[in-house]
Amino acid sequence: MILRVSHIILLFLGCISLSGFAQKDSLANTIISKEKTEALKAEQKELSFQKFFFEALQQKSIGNFDKAIVALENCQDLKKDNKAVNFELGKNYFEQKKYIEAAAYTKKALEKSTENIHILSYLKNIYDSQSNFKEALNIQQKIVKLKPELQFELVILYIRNNQVESAKQLLIDLEKKGNLPDSLLSFKKSLFKEKGSDSIATNANSYLATDRTNGALARKYNADKSFNSLKQLLSQLSKRKQFIDLLKYSEEGVELFPAQPLVYLMKASALNQAKKYQEALSSLFLGLDYIVEDALLEAEFNDQIGLSYKGMKQNVKASKYYNKARELRQKKP
Repeated sequence: MILRVSHIILLFLGCISLSGFAQKDSLANTIISKEKTEALKAEQKELSFQKFFFEALQQKSIGNFDKAIVALENCQDLKKDNKAVNFELGKNYFEQKKYIEAAAYTKKALEKSTENIHILSYLKNIYDSQSNFKEALNIQQKIVKLKPELQFELVILYIRNNQVESAKQLLIDLEKKGNLPDSLLSFKKSLFKEKGSDSIATNANSYLATDRTNGALARKYNADKSFNSLKQLLSQLSKRKQFIDLLKYSEEGVELFPAQPLVYLMKASALNQAKKYQEALSSLFLGLDYIVEDALLEAEFNDQIGLSYKGMKQNVKASKYYNKARELRQKKP
């Protein structure tokens, strides 16, 4: 009898234990299932966001700015106050010349990345297009604090804000330091000769027209990412001696168009100006392998190689490549 009772007690305890384990297993499975569901929802949300964002980029690239904006608004429904989305909205409104909206969204993007040079530069261009030169100057001054080498871009904005003396002093300082671009050298000469505000404004407008050409070429390239667009942009940047942007776009060109020798030449040109001679040589010798029966282009490569060696104080090698460049030009019919 005692034995039977003990068996009953053990059986009862076993049932309770099994019931407890079953409840724990059920609870664990519920938690795991919920976590999986949440993970799937998050993954689906991210995929939807990427789909709409990619669609926006595609629509913008072919000039369908309204459709791009709709796709970006769908992105906003999935992710509030996303920096990339706000910046793209600003770009699309800017292309439509809706400058108030463009500025509003670009400033929202800037709130998430206050020292982003690219966003700051875009906001400056928006203000410039609105003829809001006071704000454009304020933004450029912030840019200069982050990148002092862009100080020369303050000159025209000083003129636009009737701060002619500030512009003159900056031009003098830049020339003393050897940082005055050739494009501003002629402007400096005319500025110190001219006394009438109309003449000064005309010269400033002429310079700004060239500056906007750069912006238009950059936007065209960023939209279609074609070699032809990049070639035009690199040519303009090289002509204006804007070596910081030249290095930026030529490096991207090497990645996108690795068989095009021009991108290596432009990259090396910018590196030589930055006194990074060994890096310039590496780019030049890589690019030489892609030249096919183009004596003039090969001559330009040899000029830059000579410049690199000269910068490294290897004058014998520098002379060798300068002479080779001259011979190539003489051979061209």
